[in-house]
Amino acid sequence: MSSEKIIFKNKKGIEIEAEICNPADQITHAYALFAHCFSGMDDTSVIDSIKRGLNQKGISVVTLDFTGISHQNEYHADHEDILALTDYMGEHLRSPQILIGHSLAGAACLVSANRIASVEAVVTISAVIKSSHIRKLCTSNQDDTGLYDVALGDNYFKVTADFIDEITHQNIKEIIHKIRIPLLIFHSPQDEIVDINNAEKIYSNAFHPKSFISLDYANHFLSNPQNGYYVGNNIANWSERYVQMEPEDPLVTQHQTAVRIGTTKYVTEVKAGIHHQIADEPIEDGGKDLGPNPYQFLLAGLGACTAMTLRMYADHKKIPLEEVTVHLNHENEYLKDAEDTNKRTAKLDKLYRNIQIKGDDLTEAQIKRLMEIANKCPVHRTLENNPIIITNLLEE
Repeated sequence: MSSEKIIFKNKKGIEIEAEICNPADQITHAYALFAHCFSGMDDTSVIDSIKRGLNQKGISVVTLDFTGISHQNEYHADHEDILALTDYMGEHLRSPQILIGHSLAGAACLVSANRIASVEAVVTISAVIKSSHIRKLCTSNQDDTGLYDVALGDNYFKVTADFIDEITHQNIKEIIHKIRIPLLIFHSPQDEIVDINNAEKIYSNAFHPKSFISLDYANHFLSNPQNGYYVGNNIANWSERYVQMEPEDPLVTQHQTAVRIGTTKYVTEVKAGIHHQIADEPIEDGGKDLGPNPYQFLLAGLGACTAMTLRMYADHKKIPLEEVTVHLNHENEYLKDAEDTNKRTAKLDKLYRNIQIKGDDLTEAQIKRLMEIANKCPVHRTLENNPIIITNLLEE
């Protein structure tokens, strides 16, 4: 998954770095602004996992590191930066329809939601909004009264006093009351940094439609990438109900499938038509096991084609076929050339296909015929025909 850096200026004229990550086929149906406090972690793959889940549904994600840890300039987090980034998106991309905030950035998104006309849905992840909890995390900066020092676990950064005043001195209940748009709340009962009571307060003061998803066994930073992908996937599915998806002009191409991989090995996005999938390698091979590996996709194609072909044939011939299950395996076998033992060892791929056919009224002749038909499925024929693969380099 690849991201592109963008630079925008906040109200103080300070240049701030953000990132945009688009769907694999570059067709955007909606934009999300994701402000987070994840960057102090040793492993920030959770950010990619959340973006990936949204990308799968055609949602482009613009991420803002609310901690400022990754920013080159002197930076102090402020909810006004979310508004500045929104203005940038409206001018250069498209105004965000989904606002997502994690931890303190979750509070910032709640404060900003009613100031962004384009926002159709708000999401908080492990958000902190109770004054007592905020005071535990934030202490006045000894050198600058306009700043607060924040400690999130082992991560330290600065936020403006204006932002802290905004979320503590104002009536947060009234702020949440005024958010009359769909709200989705994520929080873990095991969050040791921000108590789940914060989520309860957000939920109880919000109007419907509102939803809460408990992140069982997750910590404040969702350290397990599986949790990140779970969050991203749920946001994407939930937002389809509330967000007006506005697809750009369809990509004019003869290609039937798009596949993309970035720097996160070996997670690969697959888009076939309107359908999205993730390909990956097992953990023992250096991947994260977030999806089938390439050979499993190959086997799935053969198995699906086999099952569909048998279903079509049985329906056409009115054969009482109830169910087909296809079990497949791929193996490499090494053979030595029988004619020339000096030739290097050759590798032969074998695909094993085991078919279970169910139907109480099936005759032996019908079962035999179905097994014959299995060998006539289109994918089987394609594989047996030794297809020619033509590779071309496409210009960006």
